[in-house]
Formats: sequence, C-alpha cells, structure tokens
Amino acid sequence: MPNISLAYYRVNELDFKFNEAITGNVSFQIKPKIECKAAKKEDNLFVNLTLKINEDISAPVPFNLKVALAGTFKLKDASAVDEVTQKAQVSEAFNVLYPYLRSIVSSFTLQCNIPAYILPTVIPEQLTESEQVDKFIIKKPQGLN
Repeated sequence: MPNISLAYYRVNELDFKFNEAITGNVSFQIKPKIECKAAKKEDNLFVNLTLKINEDISAPVPFNLKVALAGTFKLKDASAVDEVTQKAQVSEAFNVLYPYLRSIVSSFTLQCNIPAYILPTVIPEQLTESEQVDKFIIKKPQGLN
C-alpha cells in the first residue's frame, strides 16, 4: 500500500543545447546523472529530481540536457521519523516521479528532430549515497526530520 500520494509536480528547468562539435560518424556514450533531493515539512514531502547529460567535456555527446522536476507528495503517516521509513518514502516518491522524467526526456529529444533518448530504468533501493548504477547517482536525502 502506498505511503505517499503525488499532490503536484512540475518541470522547473529544461535546458537543451546541440553540441555542434559532433559531426558525422562519431561514436559517443551518453552518461546521464540524476540527483534526488528531498525535504519533509509536516505532512508534505518535497522531492527534486535533476537530470544532467554531458557535464564532462572530455566525452562529448550530441546534446547537453538539464531537466529539473519538483514534486510535492502528501504523506499518509507524517509522524514516522525513523530513517528507514523516511528512505522508503523518498524511494517511493522517486519511483513516482522518474517515469515523468523519462517521458519528458524522450519526447523532448524526439521533438528536437533527433532519435528519442530513453533513460534506462532505475531502482532507487539499489543505490546508495556513493554508489553508481548505470552512471545514475541518487544523493542521500537532506532536510528530512
């Protein structure tokens, strides 16, 4: 049974730039990075997801992309203060917001007249503060009470 429910989400930032240096048959590997930050206030959980592609200029890709999503969730049990419950709530919020991020990235890149870039699936329970899976990073939530 869900411990949270999505009240609202929006795209706070969307920045896309073609990399004109990429021409012809250049091979490249896109290594997106995702950051998840959360804060809790009363019975609300605020989560920010930020996707960044191509911050590393040593491995150029055809485009630079930054997408920032913000989601507000209502907590069913706002009195839970133990760390395990808080991590579970943030993981659940990530699982709700991440498909929106995937959809935004694939549809936006397609609308730029390039092949749609589809983010791989990510399971937040497999990630820790310093662990990387498929070059995705989820930072430990900050500001949780």
